[in-house]
Amino acid sequence: MANCYMQRIEQLRHRTNLFIFDLEFIGDVRELHTCRIWEIAVFCVTTNQWFVRVVDPDPSMKVFPEPPIPEIPRLTRAFLDENNAVLWVQACTELIQWVCSQCTLGIVPVFISHNTFRADKPVMELECRRSKQRLPLTWYYFDSLHYSRSVVRNPEGNYSLSGLYHQMFNTDIENVHRARSDVLACTKILQTLTNNTWCLTGPMYPAYSTSVRSIRWIGRKAEELLHVAKIHSAEILFVTIMKNIQQDYLIHNMSEDSSVLNTLTGIFRHQLPDDNIRNIMSVVNSMRATNPFSYTFMLSMH
Repeated sequence: MANCYMQRIEQLRHRTNLFIFDLEFIGDVRELHTCRIWEIAVFCVTTNQWFVRVVDPDPSMKVFPEPPIPEIPRLTRAFLDENNAVLWVQACTELIQWVCSQCTLGIVPVFISHNTFRADKPVMELECRRSKQRLPLTWYYFDSLHYSRSVVRNPEGNYSLSGLYHQMFNTDIENVHRARSDVLACTKILQTLTNNTWCLTGPMYPAYSTSVRSIRWIGRKAEELLHVAKIHSAEILFVTIMKNIQQDYLIHNMSEDSSVLNTLTGIFRHQLPDDNIRNIMSVVNSMRATNPFSYTFMLSMH
């Protein structure tokens, strides 16, 4: 198994280099296999340098699908031609080289985007799998959506990038849903929330490690309890559940459902409401039913 261990960003603060990034892609992230990147923008906080590429998601496509929401611009072949779009294999290779040029040995690159664990991170991993590439295992990802929820209150409950930006600055993001514009907006939000100190707090996950908060009903409190139980990713959670199912049956004649509930109750130790635990159990069981041997969020979207 790849490195699956979550780290706390504040504990590695003096060893990190922050990269605010955004992807634009066709397809619907709820059906991950439909997603293909058409633009990437990355801003290095330390060096103030940019990496921006327009990406051709599929050279064989002349007409691209309608976006899942009307606010996202529809991709056209003319746009790709006008912007000298490159294939993802080239964009990713250049990105890896560029990130290396921004970091000295021992520095940990941390990629930050809004809702990264449900969108940008798994989409980037999927594109690399398609092109037979591998993201460096030393790259970590931090979700500005989760961080914003923990430090600022939005009376309307709108923690989207656009919603937060409008609440904080009383204006809309200019040229929204273009990668560079969204990176600028995310950067401004985080600068403001940290008073320009960039002293972020919270979990960050390495490439190919799935945030436990990608599982529905697992929030910040449940993630903290899982961390205490030394369960640092969704992969480790599912391996733990599978191991316990086998042991509980052989030793205690326990059914699978009883074992899963026993495992989750033991982890959360009644510090979560029973209904919450049972909701988590229901989602976990539905994931196990469709992908009993594949645990990553990248492979199973729920």
